[in-house]
Amino acid sequence: MKKLILIAAMAQLVLLAGCRKDLIDYLSGGSGSKKYDVSFRIGGLNHTIGESNVGFQTEPVKNYITQLTIIVYEAQSGAEVIRKTQSATDLDFGQVTFQLPPANYRFIAAGSNTPFGINLFYQTPTTVPVTLPYSEAYMQYLQADWAEGEKRYKTTDTFLAKTTTKITGNKTIDMIMKRIIGQVEISFSDAPTFALELFRESTAFLFDSESPTLGVVFRPHFEVNTTTNGPLKLNILKTTDSIFVDIYRIGVIPRTIKIPVRKNKITKVTGKVLTEEYTITIQ
Repeated sequence: MKKLILIAAMAQLVLLAGCRKDLIDYLSGGSGSKKYDVSFRIGGLNHTIGESNVGFQTEPVKNYITQLTIIVYEAQSGAEVIRKTQSATDLDFGQVTFQLPPANYRFIAAGSNTPFGINLFYQTPTTVPVTLPYSEAYMQYLQADWAEGEKRYKTTDTFLAKTTTKITGNKTIDMIMKRIIGQVEISFSDAPTFALELFRESTAFLFDSESPTLGVVFRPHFEVNTTTNGPLKLNILKTTDSIFVDIYRIGVIPRTIKIPVRKNKITKVTGKVLTEEYTITIQ
């Protein structure tokens, strides 16, 4: 009987000790809120449109992009958890570490040579971050003016990577950046000098659907002498559809051309303006 009582007493002590440990753990942010170091390895970057986005570049990240933003979302709810933005002037540019509790997360890495915001297009040092669920979240090139009607053409080389990972311990996640812009290259045999007006370019890119959204309001104009400078080259974010350009030449009625654009591809437009004979190829 005494032996049974002793065994029961020892079991109670073990139970109480366990409860006490759980309580201390909880109050001190222990196992109930255990966090792990999650860092990232940025790859896939290159300098050439058309080149595959694979592997890990040998040059510093700052040689390819001037801004990097990494965002973490809860995989199930889509709520934003944390984000960090770096510029190429930061000493630790390209090195990001978060402390995250165990869970399933979506990770986004966005990089560009144009400053961009997350879920906004205008910000100051005092601007409060705007959070949206993953299904609605986007990056957008920053503008100099707060007015929606003042958006300008800002497209430069831009990349995106995303992955879903379950965190159960310290982890390094590979983020292979994919180029999300395309390029249009334009020249004419009968019009070495011309002006161009661009229509329907986008300014933002949705993370979930991986599609461009929102648009340039002020249509940009370009003047080019292809004899001196070679073909006119335009980076384009709107890669799920076509853009339109109006070609202007002195003494000639403006010509409108519809140009398809694809991610990480070059669309070449050649031909003659006067007779509207165009050849469009995607490479």
